[in-house]
Amino acid sequence: MEPLFAGFAARVITPSEGVAMAGYAARSGGAVGVHDDLYTNAAVLRHQDQLAILISLDLLEVPDYLATRICREIHERTQIPMDAILVAATHTHSGPVVIETSDARQQSVVDKIAEAAVDAALQALTALEPVKVKVGSVQVPGIAKNRRTLEPSPDCDLNFIGFYAGDELKGCIINFPLHPTVLGAENRQITADYPGYLRRTVEEAHPGCCVLFFNGATGNVNIGYSADASALGEVYNFRTFEKAAEIGGRLGQAAIDGLESGPWQEQVVIKVRKVDVSLPLKDLPGVQELEMMISRKAREIETLRGVHTATDKREQLEISKIYLECLKDLIAAHKLEGFREAAVPLQVVRIGSAVLLAVPGELFAELGLSIRQSRRDLQVFIVGYANGSWGYLPTPEAYGQGGYEVETSLFARSMGDVLVKGAVKLVAAAAD
Repeated sequence: MEPLFAGFAARVITPSEGVAMAGYAARSGGAVGVHDDLYTNAAVLRHQDQLAILISLDLLEVPDYLATRICREIHERTQIPMDAILVAATHTHSGPVVIETSDARQQSVVDKIAEAAVDAALQALTALEPVKVKVGSVQVPGIAKNRRTLEPSPDCDLNFIGFYAGDELKGCIINFPLHPTVLGAENRQITADYPGYLRRTVEEAHPGCCVLFFNGATGNVNIGYSADASALGEVYNFRTFEKAAEIGGRLGQAAIDGLESGPWQEQVVIKVRKVDVSLPLKDLPGVQELEMMISRKAREIETLRGVHTATDKREQLEISKIYLECLKDLIAAHKLEGFREAAVPLQVVRIGSAVLLAVPGELFAELGLSIRQSRRDLQVFIVGYANGSWGYLPTPEAYGQGGYEVETSLFARSMGDVLVKGAVKLVAAAAD
């Protein structure tokens, strides 16, 4: 059987000091420095006439326009179909803002990121060589927690794929579901957060290896703190670079150990498919209506400022205002006024017994597990923050509980069942 060919490349995408930083409503001011570099890492895989390109970016998100731009530019220069390209963010909350903008400086940052991603993919394409493959999974408990209940996350699987030329690990894909929010809003240094430490741990053990980190179903998963409190700027003494290094180091070592003992794949085929799934939307207000609601909240907050006895009420208003601002930005970005459904892209990339399911948003862990457990004969990786940015994708049960993720979600309560059904069907198609 013809072997799998793989090529890898990485490019630095670190912005300069002063850029606006993405991730936290409570953060004020731009970046004051660079703690560690941000990267885009690319893998090109080819088996016979099927080819796939995978790109990971140290960003909060890959908005629809940016994902489309990267895929289109690669297609125009290689003729590789756009649907065969997966572009995902690691979801670091300490990188640059990349939303579509008319600001020249911010647009320059986005341009450089897009160019670097395309360049990495093209370089990886020139580096194709025959490889052997390992696919596996190890459990890493005690790190990820449900941030709504502070109980352990139901999914602590670290999934990996290793690509070897002889005995040399040339590249690997690592997948783990955990918000890269070890560093909080008070941090104004550019950093990849724990995924950067994870990559360095593996790369130090295997010099020359290119590590692609893909986040998982992390919509309700972090290291154990309240999202609402964080949004208001509460500082937690455990959210430090030392903690990020500890988590990244532990996950990286788990990947190293898993790769060492993991099984070889006897036959590795590549399959790629991308479809749109129609997801039901909430009865969404218009952008203008939301702007008026936000203005009213701001006035109410201002009247309570300095009133000691009104602290709780003011904080509730501030949280509500943040929810409305997040919802307004999503509705405006996707031009959803008046719509009852939205066509949301799902993509699968099969690599031997592994199937990467790319989801353009923040999927709750329980929904991710439902999809993963639908095929015991395959190892399903949920790749979050991929091919677009559609916000939170909660479970139906979460809607009765409310909270940040539910209030800022675009989607109706029935969305989870529809998404899981579509995803399971797509994974099954990749297995045929």
